[in-house]
Amino acid sequence: MKNTIVFLIMLLTCCALFAGAVPEVSPAVELSAVELALNEASSLSDEALYEKARTETGTMKVYSTTSLCGTAVQSFIAKYPGLKVEYSSVGETDMFTKLGTEIGSSADGADMALLQNAYLMQSLLIDEGLLVNYFPTKYAGVIDPQYQNPTAMLLVNKLFMWNNTEGDIDLDNIWALTEEKYSGKIFFKDPSTEPVGMNFLVMLTSEQWTEKIEKAYEAYYGKKWASGSYKSASYEWIDLFLKNCSYEFTADGGICSGVTNGKAGNIGLFVFSKLRGNEAARKNLTPASELDCFAGFMYPTYAQVCKDTDMPYTCALFINYILSEEGSNPWTNEGVMGNYSVNTEIPLKDATGLDNTVDYWLSRCVVEDGKYLASAYAEVFEFVSVRIK
Repeated sequence: MKNTIVFLIMLLTCCALFAGAVPEVSPAVELSAVELALNEASSLSDEALYEKARTETGTMKVYSTTSLCGTAVQSFIAKYPGLKVEYSSVGETDMFTKLGTEIGSSADGADMALLQNAYLMQSLLIDEGLLVNYFPTKYAGVIDPQYQNPTAMLLVNKLFMWNNTEGDIDLDNIWALTEEKYSGKIFFKDPSTEPVGMNFLVMLTSEQWTEKIEKAYEAYYGKKWASGSYKSASYEWIDLFLKNCSYEFTADGGICSGVTNGKAGNIGLFVFSKLRGNEAARKNLTPASELDCFAGFMYPTYAQVCKDTDMPYTCALFINYILSEEGSNPWTNEGVMGNYSVNTEIPLKDATGLDNTVDYWLSRCVVEDGKYLASAYAEVFEFVSVRIK
């Protein structure tokens, strides 16, 4: 009887404690008309989607930081007669200002955009609910999940390349780039003014890359990294690397020409595509593709739909198109190198013989992650900005 009373007391106490603590049920999120249309579009065939797009009136407007979008638009409207699409070239700085002020206003702005800079896209547009993601499910098996939300359509790489005119410089580990012998011999665009360069440095502070940088340190120096005055091995590498950098050239083309025609052993970090039409660069420069830890970095071009578009089906069909081999051709044809579709079924078409597959470079490069960038950007930017000479 005593045990029964104790049990009842405990039961009544628990009931009293949890009275009114029934978990609230979150209300279902109501999707907008644009989101509903894009969800429907994601599973439609291109033919069915074309029929839906033909019911939309007006002209679908695309803002793009990549001028080759204009070529893709022309081939798209030739393939899908009756659809009206207009392309506008918008610089990276203006892109975020225009989209941020036009979306949701009465302005006759973009319906969708091809844009770079994962940090600003995430913090200024996605987090503010101004962009809607669309990804066609037919590509789920050939596009890595990390490029499905937000949807990317293209990757561009920047690689460390060195002047080989006096032979091999024995560069095989990123920590060599922090040594005094390379002071003033590394040419890099000022990361405080070039967003993708800053994003690269921010990404190095992530847990994933910090671990890899520590392993490279141990391989190079034969001992484990010790913290000392730095928050992590990544911060130390960034600090020492930047001390060796020259910001003499303000454009990738300038870095390419400067290193190609400069002193033997000089190193540049710039877009690989600059070698495409430069025979001297292809001869005098060696990409550091086997550099321990990373050979450079890659940044995506994203395809995103504006939340207030009245042409969601046309936007979806255009994204389907530029993810296909035919639609990606302006960026990935045989006359191009250093540009890679996220669609891994599209074969490499490099005429120079110097390039490699997207998977090859992804395993050797630091790639942007918008969510991490948004969480760490302010701290790393402050660390970097006071170290730019």
